Amino acid sequence: MTVDSMTEVVENIQSIYTIVLALAIAEAFNQAIKESKPRAEKHATTLANWFDCIHPSRFVSLIVFLMLAAPFFQGNQKYLYVQYIEPLHRAIPPKTISATWLNFDCLVFTLEAGLFFVMSRSLSARRWQQFYATIGILMLIDFFWALMEKWHGAAVPREWLWFDIIAAVILAAFIVVDRFFIRYERGKELNYYCYWGISIVAMLGLIYGYFCQLDYLIEY
Repeated sequence: MTVDSMTEVVENIQSIYTIVLALAIAEAFNQAIKESKPRAEKHATTLANWFDCIHPSRFVSLIVFLMLAAPFFQGNQKYLYVQYIEPLHRAIPPKTISATWLNFDCLVFTLEAGLFFVMSRSLSARRWQQFYATIGILMLIDFFWALMEKWHGAAVPREWLWFDIIAAVILAAFIVVDRFFIRYERGKELNYYCYWGISIVAMLGLIYGYFCQLDYLIEY
């Protein structure tokens, strides 16, 4: 294979992830923005009317979703570039790239993008356990993927491993506390303490994690 053809293969995998993630983001906005008929729409005469179209119970999860999608997308694109495309432009480029590991990366990234789509359908505050459990599963998959990539010498930041496993443990702890240690009428009531607690912790963790890996994500 030529350098151009190998580059095109990797870029196609980047495109698959980008398309699925873009569909998930579009669905998230679709779930968070109310659909109203033209005749039922109110005039935007006050500031409050400007935000009538937003589902209040889905807004917080939408913010967390977008804060999570951004570093995952940037990390995916940067990893594929560093691992596969950048070596092709060296003075002596490799003659082939590992089809096994490239297909493995494609499978994992597509699965992760699919989990983002599941999250986009779980934005309601009443489904916060499903939303954050999906994030926990995403983190565990990403952890084991990074561990395997590290094992065969890939350029995966060590911080990803720590961030993934710590995030999964914290999210699981909130869900377990809500499920087994706090009593309330499930199906009718919302545990606001755990809901707001896990949402705030998730936002702060994502902000901290993003700035810790900012140099890796944006430096090419």
